[in-house]
Amino acid sequence: LSNSPKWHKQNYSYKNNNNLHKKYYSTDTNLGNYSKVVTDFLSDKNLNAVICFEDLQLRETKDKINEYSKNKAGIYLIFNKVTLDYYIGSASTNRFYSRFYKHLISLIGSKIVKNAVRKYGINNFAFIILELFPEEVNKENNKKLLNIEDFYLKSLLPNYNILTEAGNSFGYKHTEINRIKMKANYSEECRNRIGLLNRGKKLSEIIVERIKKKAFLRPSYNYSEQGLANLKNKSKPIILYNKDGTVYGEYSSIVEASNSLNCSIKSISRALKSNSKILKRTWYVKYK
Repeated sequence: LSNSPKWHKQNYSYKNNNNLHKKYYSTDTNLGNYSKVVTDFLSDKNLNAVICFEDLQLRETKDKINEYSKNKAGIYLIFNKVTLDYYIGSASTNRFYSRFYKHLISLIGSKIVKNAVRKYGINNFAFIILELFPEEVNKENNKKLLNIEDFYLKSLLPNYNILTEAGNSFGYKHTEINRIKMKANYSEECRNRIGLLNRGKKLSEIIVERIKKKAFLRPSYNYSEQGLANLKNKSKPIILYNKDGTVYGEYSSIVEASNSLNCSIKSISRALKSNSKILKRTWYVKYK
């Protein structure tokens, strides 16, 4: 089976992590209604979108996203129509609109997306649903959704993502190694492995040139192992809970949680000392 993330038929199967998964979606046939930059992007990336929303600054568009995404779960993509950069994430059942709102409206999701929205304006972004998950997401089947997200991340390498191993609100851990992978240049061995996933995909010369330029401009990140170890040793392990009591994630230190959540160490420490234990009005945080 092809490793390209393009499927033409409903329920087409693909392999991921040695398990057989099926893709369920209703392919949007209104590509002609999208802007040329979005249509070209989807074509270049070999993607069949479920649906795409533009003009995100309009109240009408927000309402459409909210209405369409009710009782749905799956994979979404946030696309910068100016720079062609993008972010990929997964949404549990009834969480598409929440993800859209946090990343693009309230700007409390990804810091990279937040800075891009402030620089280019929300009118220059598109919210694209790539795939719908066929079941209501729960603790038992959540890993299946993460496997699908992980496939998209490793196939498309979205440069707005910090993490390369999928993780959402059911408690799968974010690892420091995967955060750093997306910040730093990939080793030759890693590029070769990713190349196997991308085999058969065709990119336009313009996009290839932009990718090359960005790779050269990326700074090198030098981390002091002793410095990180000293910071982490001062902190106890902590656990974050969703408001419904399910575990969001476990972290070995406040430093690790801060990096993973894009939240300051001071904010986490303040929440731990407070009576409410509420962090960013989203989670409860406690020492393990």
